[in-house]
Amino acid sequence: MKLLLPLLLLSAATIHGFQVQPLRSAKTTLTKQQHESPALLFFAAKKQGGDSSDDAVVTLVHSHHLLDHKPDNMILKGGKYKLRGVGCLGRPGVALCVGEQAAINKFRSKLKAAMPQKKFGTISIDRSSIPSDELSKISDFEEATIGELRSLLAKLGHEHHFFTLTGIDPSNATQHSEEGGLNSNSKKSAKKRRKK
Repeated sequence: MKLLLPLLLLSAATIHGFQVQPLRSAKTTLTKQQHESPALLFFAAKKQGGDSSDDAVVTLVHSHHLLDHKPDNMILKGGKYKLRGVGCLGRPGVALCVGEQAAINKFRSKLKAAMPQKKFGTISIDRSSIPSDELSKISDFEEATIGELRSLLAKLGHEHHFFTLTGIDPSNATQHSEEGGLNSNSKKSAKKRRKK
């Protein structure tokens, strides 16, 4: 019955003189048969909805700090808003979100409503500057460490955003290896620096 209701509403809207504008992307056109049939129009619109690669935007949502407790860990729930990407707790708390702009806005507004004392900023990333094969590898919304976030941003060609968010001077940063972690002996080096 749920399927029939939208079809009836779409038919009624067409019959009563409302103009129904189909959802169109730049690469999608509807056939003459789809324009004439409300049922086919509904299915074409349904097929085009969601996070298609044409509609997806890439945005970093961030706050000064988000720790592992409620409500801070909402940053890890981007999948609930039909987003792909990673969420990272810590200082800063960051989510790399891939999805429709409306979904990202809803996710950010839910974060702001749950934590009105925190400021949430966004950084939009130009999709045309990201290798499409790297973006297609992001299929779900997962928790990540700050190192994994840095590696992902480096693969996407936007590691400079990591340095902007963390306040780390890129000239003093340790280089990442191919596996995405820090170079060998990085933990030992960090201990030595702390002892000095």
